[in-house]
Amino acid sequence: MNDDYDRKSRAGSRLQCPQCAGREVQTQRIRHVFQYGQEPEAVQLSAVVPLRRCARCGFEFLDAAAEEAQHEAICRHLGVMTPAEIRELRRRYGLSRKQFAAITKLGAATVARWERGELIQNTAYDQFLYLLTFAENLQRLRDRNKPAPRADCPADWNGEPPRFRLINPTDDERAARRSFLLKTA
Repeated sequence: MNDDYDRKSRAGSRLQCPQCAGREVQTQRIRHVFQYGQEPEAVQLSAVVPLRRCARCGFEFLDAAAEEAQHEAICRHLGVMTPAEIRELRRRYGLSRKQFAAITKLGAATVARWERGELIQNTAYDQFLYLLTFAENLQRLRDRNKPAPRADCPADWNGEPPRFRLINPTDDERAARRSFLLKTA
């Protein structure tokens, strides 16, 4: 994930120093130790992060790539899938977030937050995501979402409920339908 970020940075405009706005930023990978959680349950975690150093002014800083590495370390500590793994799961099936959400009944916004690393899924959702790594489980959800055939529907029924269902309307019902008008205010 960090390598993706570094590649994007190199492909687009070069990194810029937040201190002096210089573009002579060098990158060095370091092991960064940080605290996760609140005392007394806090733990020390570590992640290999890109440390940026401006050759012009000497300012050292961590950026979004470092935050992503720390987020991945937290996910590993919690034993849940990382944002990259969640994205890869969805993409492996060739699904958009909206399609994935429709099949799984998860909110598309929630999936997006997990994929961007804005939110870490709880262990119950992570178990669900793990089960979806097996194609047969995703297929089971797809099959479960299909409407069951109804005995009172024709064999060529496409599964969509009829839009208007009025069998043998009376003359009064037909007259009411013809007299219905939408009026503008």
